[in-house]
Amino acid sequence: MSAATPEIRHAIYARLARHNRRIGMLRVAVPVIVVAILSVPIVQVVFATLADSFPIAGIRLDADTLVIDAPRFDGRTATGTVYRMTADRAESRIGNLDIADLYDLRIDLSDGADYSARVGFTTAQWTMSQERLVSNEDVHVADSTGASGILAGIEIDWPSQVITSDGPVHFVFEGGNRLDAATMVHDMGAAIWQFEGVRLEMIPAPDDGRERDPFAEEAGQ
Repeated sequence: MSAATPEIRHAIYARLARHNRRIGMLRVAVPVIVVAILSVPIVQVVFATLADSFPIAGIRLDADTLVIDAPRFDGRTATGTVYRMTADRAESRIGNLDIADLYDLRIDLSDGADYSARVGFTTAQWTMSQERLVSNEDVHVADSTGASGILAGIEIDWPSQVITSDGPVHFVFEGGNRLDAATMVHDMGAAIWQFEGVRLEMIPAPDDGRERDPFAEEAGQ
């Protein structure tokens, strides 16, 4: 066996040096990748890709589930409505980071003037890749006009700004008027409501006792 020449020794040394550099990079890269993977559901659960702050009370791992206590996100829709989404708890499985289960979710909305509303979910599921919020349980709605309602399941498509319920849906308005429908679609951007299978119960306003001229409104135009 012939002695190694300086060129061979240099080549062996260079290979060993490259190998050691790769090992050193892995020692740094692997923890960074793990932290990045575990941080993905945090962003998913609080419904945002961009936000000023995410007030989070606590984060913990429970077996293979990442649990976040009291996640919250504030934002604004394309029509200018301000909303705040808060939940008592959010859970995301490490093996499926795209989906988060939300418990006792509340969405508060305000138009910056006189109108406000609240939507309450016992449970809901958020899919990050589709920006879609779904609940198969009764969803409770109430607003500042005195209206309230119950929707038997709901789907919110945030990119399209469309709320869909396969129903049934029930709304009670101030004064006692009632709307029942089999399904509902609400286009938030266009402010259009569509119902199918509608039944509307109207309660006449009380008569103030004064005579009314049916042509007075037309004459004043």
